[in-house]
Amino acid sequence: MNALALPARGTPRRWLAWIAALAIAGTLLFAGEALIARLSRDATDSARVEAEAAADVVHQVLLRRLEAVEVLHRLTQSWLVLRESGNDQGRSAIETELASTVNAGQFGFIQVAIIGRDGWMLWSSIPGSGAPVYLGDREHFQVHASGLRGLFISIPLVGRVSQRWTVQLTRPLLGPDGAFSGVAVVSMDLHDLSDALAEIQFRPQDSAMILRGTLRAAHSRLPGTAIGTELPADDPLRRAQPDQMTGSTLRNTPEGRPSITAWRRVAGTPLTVAYIQDYAASQAGVANLALLVRLTAGAGGAMTLMLVWLGLSLRARAASRRAAETADIERSLAQTASMTYARRIAGLPGLIYGGDVRPDGSFTLTHASESAERVIGWTAAHLIDMPDPHDLMEPEEAARQADFYAAVAQHGEGQREFRIRRADGLWIWVRDSARVVDRRADGSAEMVGYIADISDERAIQAKLQNAGRLSTLGEMATGLAHELNQPLAVMSLAADNASRALQRRGAAALPDIQERLSRIGQQAQRARDIVDHLRVFGRSDEGEPEPLALDQAVEGASVLTNGALHAAGIDLTIDLPAELPPVMARLVPLEQAIVNLLMNARDAIEEHRSDRDAQGWIRIAAAVEGPMVAMTIADSGGGIPASHIDRLFEPFFTTKAPGKGTGLGLPLVHAAMKAFGGSITATNGPDGAVMTLTFPIAGTAIADKASGTTFD
Repeated sequence: MNALALPARGTPRRWLAWIAALAIAGTLLFAGEALIARLSRDATDSARVEAEAAADVVHQVLLRRLEAVEVLHRLTQSWLVLRESGNDQGRSAIETELASTVNAGQFGFIQVAIIGRDGWMLWSSIPGSGAPVYLGDREHFQVHASGLRGLFISIPLVGRVSQRWTVQLTRPLLGPDGAFSGVAVVSMDLHDLSDALAEIQFRPQDSAMILRGTLRAAHSRLPGTAIGTELPADDPLRRAQPDQMTGSTLRNTPEGRPSITAWRRVAGTPLTVAYIQDYAASQAGVANLALLVRLTAGAGGAMTLMLVWLGLSLRARAASRRAAETADIERSLAQTASMTYARRIAGLPGLIYGGDVRPDGSFTLTHASESAERVIGWTAAHLIDMPDPHDLMEPEEAARQADFYAAVAQHGEGQREFRIRRADGLWIWVRDSARVVDRRADGSAEMVGYIADISDERAIQAKLQNAGRLSTLGEMATGLAHELNQPLAVMSLAADNASRALQRRGAAALPDIQERLSRIGQQAQRARDIVDHLRVFGRSDEGEPEPLALDQAVEGASVLTNGALHAAGIDLTIDLPAELPPVMARLVPLEQAIVNLLMNARDAIEEHRSDRDAQGWIRIAAAVEGPMVAMTIADSGGGIPASHIDRLFEPFFTTKAPGKGTGLGLPLVHAAMKAFGGSITATNGPDGAVMTLTFPIAGTAIADKASGTTFD
């Protein structure tokens, strides 16, 4: 009886073993599918982040060109002012500067053109384009003639002079009375822009494009057929909300391939940049890994059935082997992805870097793109091995870098400009744009940055500063003539009195003659001081900020404006503490900035006071505020309308009557303060406007160097 019962008891155990083995195999397959789904989501998220980063790079490329357009528009306005004033020599100099900037081909412009108020082209930077060309029927002329005063960007079109695909970036030209006097046109070469986008592509199947509304303006892969064409009616990019500035979406390319498209609007314009990343390529690695996971899961199920019979020891050893194989595959995939990413980044026009930043601003560089050698001459490996890469910066800029990193860590992104020393010893201006990509529980963050060479852009801004300084001298000509006539009149009167005394009294008049000669010498020195300030003020100064005594610049500006303020019945009071530390600035641009503010205050006082004989006043004061020096220029001119304060530093915006201002003075002051590493703000006080200029205090090492101290 017992012998017959044993097989019956063994059969349920075998079924339980088979059921357990099947349950384990099913669990492995389910876990494998879940892993595949997670890997697919991770690959999609990674591709989306990569596409958004590439869209940011495209956005920076376009912004750099738009900044250059703004500079060219300002020069064309100066051209009109000089033309209407009959200054042919100045107008010719600006034409030469415009032509050389465009023909150099750096920013991808085809031409700069100036259209008169009647619609006929007055001038073009394209050589041999002297034949009359009528452009009054173009939309970019008509919108300005109808009253638009801001920037206008046309749809893609073929230029009548260049006969090439362009987008016309235009601003109105305003005469002395503020009336419409024509249009300044900068033609952007869309094929050149498409070529620039092609350099940013990460994969051969990827592409980048720029939209003007729903029209394609540039395309990295299909410039010949895509420029000027509409997006399809069902394209997801058409469904983006107007107030949504960034985003990404899954969409099909014109060839029918699925893609991840990241887009970003260019603020204040109808332009949108987009980077189209091939979705199939980003999922290719996942597909291969999915096959491997399914095979592994199937093999695991089969192995589980065998392990039921072979024992727990064999099953454990097989599991260890599978884990090791999976780790090797993951390491191989990670190495391949890292090499691919580094190769793509190395082809960008700027230097991309990354590292860890802590809340106090301390930063550790962890990687740099191979494009570093092309931008600054130093290899990426050399930068990472340097004890402190910030030694390539000027000492005072390196000292402020920690504050910049701390601000980026706090706000998520930031941007600043400074000089850096290349490997060949040359100093270049760069723009550093940094952004936090990941925050950690300990308060630190992972940061990436993009450094671009902006030396040429700074050179154009310096030339515009020089043009503005000469314009300021012209505005002060009457006051300066009065200021010079006073000492000359005293000298003439003293000489006449001395001559008459000598004729009447002979040798007895020598004491009086000596006194009058002394007075002539004093007045001659006064006239010489004025001429010396004019010579310094009129020269070009394109150097870098250096330690400067603030009272030196204030004194020079007061000498130049004293005649104009005195003639207007305005009392200038200067209250600068004797212990005020030196600040980082340049003498000539700072004098120009103070002169512009004093002349603006004079105009405001004259326009505000009802009694022409009433005494007006301007007060200049300064104080130390932390690591900065704040200087205020307050006046009794009644203040600035609230609707105008936010627009004071816009180019060509002015509150003066027609014919009394070009709207370039305050933008030049703003640009100069930014170059010094400081700022300017406008507020209203009890009696009038208060302009506050902040300067960084010169560091101890820089101050010692300026006083003659040398360092080993």
